[in-house]
Amino acid sequence: MTSEEKNYTPEFKKEVAQKALDQSKQNLESLSKEYDVPVSIILMWATELEKGGEDVFQKAAEASGQTEKESENVELDVSDEEVASSLEHGVMFDHLNYKRLIFWSVLGIILVLVFVQALFEMYQTNKSSLQNRVSAQSGEYYQANELKKEAEEKLSTFGVINLEEGTYRMPIDSVISEMAVDAE
Repeated sequence: MTSEEKNYTPEFKKEVAQKALDQSKQNLESLSKEYDVPVSIILMWATELEKGGEDVFQKAAEASGQTEKESENVELDVSDEEVASSLEHGVMFDHLNYKRLIFWSVLGIILVLVFVQALFEMYQTNKSSLQNRVSAQSGEYYQANELKKEAEEKLSTFGVINLEEGTYRMPIDSVISEMAVDAE
């Protein structure tokens, strides 16, 4: 048994704590060796004596005596062997309804699988819908891009519109420059 587990009398605790206080809590190692009590315990007793006064250890001993009296064993007479066995081992036997347990387990698994399948289907539907929209928009985008290129080409190059009428196409920058020269 270690010295921390020993039961010391209140008088002994008071005597050791008083000597520790008289020495101003110095040289506790020598006190520890003299009384065979750890230094930490001596410090704890000295602190309790300082704070609680002369009868602090007496009160603590009386309080621990009361708890020992209160924690007496109680004898029970049980006529049911199953309950007596349960009390002895600290557990109760479970009477599970395995049919119901299996039913709810299988139902839960099926519901989870249905939910996962529904999520997968929603994902596939949204994915195909998005692809259709993107492909439709890309066709329109391609057509608009082609029209824009044609318009830029017509505005930035020379060309013949109608040879019989003598209509020609000129870049817009050239027309603006010529108009500026003619205006001077």
